[in-house]
Amino acid sequence: MKTSIFKKKNPNSRSARISRVLFNRMFPKRLDALKVAFSVSIGVFIGIIPTIGVAILLTVAICAAFKLPKVPGVVSSFVANPFTQFGFFYPVAYVIGSWFVSPDKIAFNFLDELEGLSFRNFTRVIAHLWENAADHLLAFMIGITILAFAFALVFFGIAYFVVSYRKKKHVELKNSYIRSLITEDEKLIREAKQQRKSFHMHIYPFKALRPVRPEEAKNISALPYDVMNRDEAVQMAENLPHSYLRVTRAELELPPEIDPHDPSVYAHAKKNLEGMIADGIIAHEEKECLYVYRQVMDGREQYGLVCCVPAKDYFHKIIKKHELTRADKEEDRLRHVLATNANTGPVFLTYRDEGQFDLFGVVRSRKPLYDFVTEGDGFGHTVWLIDDDHEIKAIRESFNNIPVSYIADGHHRSAAGARASGFRAEENPNNTGEEEYNRFLAILFPSTHLKILDYNRVLKTWNGHTSESILKGLSSVFNVKPLEAVVKPQQMHQVHLYMKNSWYLCEFKAELLAGLGPVDSLDVALLQNHVLKPLFGIDDPRTSTEIDFVGGIRGLSELVKRVDSGECTCAFAMYPTTLDQLMAIADANEIMPPKSTWFEPKLRDGLLVHTLD
Repeated sequence: MKTSIFKKKNPNSRSARISRVLFNRMFPKRLDALKVAFSVSIGVFIGIIPTIGVAILLTVAICAAFKLPKVPGVVSSFVANPFTQFGFFYPVAYVIGSWFVSPDKIAFNFLDELEGLSFRNFTRVIAHLWENAADHLLAFMIGITILAFAFALVFFGIAYFVVSYRKKKHVELKNSYIRSLITEDEKLIREAKQQRKSFHMHIYPFKALRPVRPEEAKNISALPYDVMNRDEAVQMAENLPHSYLRVTRAELELPPEIDPHDPSVYAHAKKNLEGMIADGIIAHEEKECLYVYRQVMDGREQYGLVCCVPAKDYFHKIIKKHELTRADKEEDRLRHVLATNANTGPVFLTYRDEGQFDLFGVVRSRKPLYDFVTEGDGFGHTVWLIDDDHEIKAIRESFNNIPVSYIADGHHRSAAGARASGFRAEENPNNTGEEEYNRFLAILFPSTHLKILDYNRVLKTWNGHTSESILKGLSSVFNVKPLEAVVKPQQMHQVHLYMKNSWYLCEFKAELLAGLGPVDSLDVALLQNHVLKPLFGIDDPRTSTEIDFVGGIRGLSELVKRVDSGECTCAFAMYPTTLDQLMAIADANEIMPPKSTWFEPKLRDGLLVHTLD
């Protein structure tokens, strides 16, 4: 047998691991290829030119100024080091520059002078060179600038190609998992048709990671990560060392200049979660259980079943969505799930109840695990445990009669949870589909328990109009009349306008409502198509800076406040989208306009957490 005289490099050796880290940081596949390429070229350029020991600081500052990723630039700046600078870049730069300047012969070693250059002697060395060899110094500076630019350009192309290629392969790998699910889906559909069966929901018990001491549950649990900004998160977590915001919004413990999507934020979230486990603040349930979560708002109760749902149900559209997700927000939650190895917050699902609530609703007579009221909003939160195997089996079987569920809130969490399952499955060649990572955390509420609040619009522009011309323009869309009191719209297709200290009732004209589909008939869609776009020039409410959205929980007083303060020009109070509309749109595989629904109360993070292993 022939043996190679070359030894393969051990992939787990220290040098191999360091090389992989540097490569991954210089060419990160999850970032925009163009931004990475610019960052790398800046790092290379600054590294090659003589920056007297401040190359890293300059690279970070320039990347920050142009909002580019900093790590690829910093790593690439090390392409210039003492060995490459004095062994290649400086001599070659001098030769290149000499082609342009043709300096006279000098009596001392020019490169020796440069070799001894430091921050302390910079002024003296440069003054000496300029006095005795100005043309040589000029030749060197021209040459090093040309060389730095050339290498920066080359590395720009390399970085763009490598990152684009890695991203493409990454997407192909991810899509291969999705394609396998689609293939499985098609197979199941064929089998279902042959056997006259239909798809249905699948729910699973799980070993929840939850607060150990009931009296601490209120201070550990927190509002969802995306309903507050950083400053508000800092304030909410103040004096609460175990607030779950320190996991879901870990940047609140880091310097303000740290980007919320910086890798250090996700690492810090993992550290905080593991610290809470190590300190005995939270712990896993001993066996797989289901839970019931009750919320009380203004005397109205809603009961949800806390369980896990399989990622394949999301891909098979058994879990239906009605909103588009933003790539950056989806990527953020995906990175958070993979870093913490947990679904730290549940997805808010709803379904058409066919007696399932009667099965899990009986737990109300038992002693709860947690029962508290949150300050500020006065909402009640109660959690019960279902650990009896017979009860769990009956509840799970009852959901076999439910064909689909609907994402009420948490589209980004759903997408991230499903994608995280896909990533973990790809890493395991022996994946069976029954591993814990193939599921994500959800709370299922009967649709009859839920109430959607209004989601109102405030505008920051007149778009060249006056209040008089706005009213005139609206008269072609609405039947408009003044309102004597501040009141919310009382029915569909009514919108209330506030401007110049006055309220107006606006009813869409009947001819605009004829022959509309489930999406176009929504009040938010009608307002966008007939008012916001043609009158106010707001083409895309997702990206426009001239519009903002105010959840109904803040009341109409918030609209008055923002208009009267001069921050906004006018406001539109909306009638809430109904759950029937939401489900009809999801059933039609259509997408709602942005900011169509607002659910209250919000589910608390940290009460029940699902870990992927």
